[in-house]
Amino acid sequence: MTVNFDNVIKREKRKQRLVTSGILLVAVVLILGVGVTAVKQRMASQYRAAQKVAMITDMIESPNVTSTSHYLAESGIFNRRLKSDRFKNIDGYLVKTAPLEINFSLFSVGYGGGTQLPITVPISKTKTIGAFNRENGEKLPLFFNPKHEAIKKANEADTTHESQTLADLQKHVAEVAISFKEPMTYAEIQAKIPDNLLINWYWLGMASNKLSVTETIGKVIGINANEIGQLTDTPGKSGRATDWTKHNYPDFVAAVKKAAATRKFNSSGIDIYQDALQQIKTYPTLKQAKFSGIIVSGQTENLAQLDSQAYIYATNVGLDAEILPYIAPTK
Repeated sequence: MTVNFDNVIKREKRKQRLVTSGILLVAVVLILGVGVTAVKQRMASQYRAAQKVAMITDMIESPNVTSTSHYLAESGIFNRRLKSDRFKNIDGYLVKTAPLEINFSLFSVGYGGGTQLPITVPISKTKTIGAFNRENGEKLPLFFNPKHEAIKKANEADTTHESQTLADLQKHVAEVAISFKEPMTYAEIQAKIPDNLLINWYWLGMASNKLSVTETIGKVIGINANEIGQLTDTPGKSGRATDWTKHNYPDFVAAVKKAAATRKFNSSGIDIYQDALQQIKTYPTLKQAKFSGIIVSGQTENLAQLDSQAYIYATNVGLDAEILPYIAPTK
């Protein structure tokens, strides 16, 4: 019997190629599986990091703004977007405002959409300015730092007194940012503000006197009040952001510390987070704390009286809503 060694050799080579191909295929599948698992785990970790970013923003950088949810608005393999629907409490009227959006990827977490910083435009023939949200055009309430008045430049925006203009807007509720002439304690604020107005947010103010109103628009630090305008001073349950309560001062202090360690926003040489950190070191408890302003909401005829108060440095109007016959304002 004659053996064709050439055919045998060819068959063996084919077997070897098939075995090699099989091994490579299995290896590729395993590598892909490990890679996909690693990507999923990394993106899950980045999602949690994005949630923490949102929680800090909700806690310290959301003037009279409350988030109702955090969810994925865009879900790619390597790039995703966390979105948070938000609203304002305008004397009991819940008014939808621009969402908070945070992009995150395998290697970074940051604000999404490029819509976070507002635009400023003149709203009269004077130097008065207004700030407006880039996404939906809503007017944002502004705060003015009286410490800056002594070094104010000639071309800077004038202090506004807009609450008095609300006398012409009947059957509406609105929000107004109040800047104080001098910082006041929580107790002093409670005593000063009329009962017919709802306190929504407490502005920490600035330790520095260098920044004008236009340099802090969209980046003011403060704490939201609860539904009846009050803050609490309950020691935090843990160091976790998920345990924070929006109106609890110790949680606000923890959030400012976290922001100062993880964020930077420099304006004219001043980092607003480091400035806030300097202040909470001075004001570690609610009893010691002093605030440079507040946001209040109420019926327009009540808000119109604010500019006559001696302790008020400036007022600036934000959103308003028409009073409906079937929804009574809180105040």
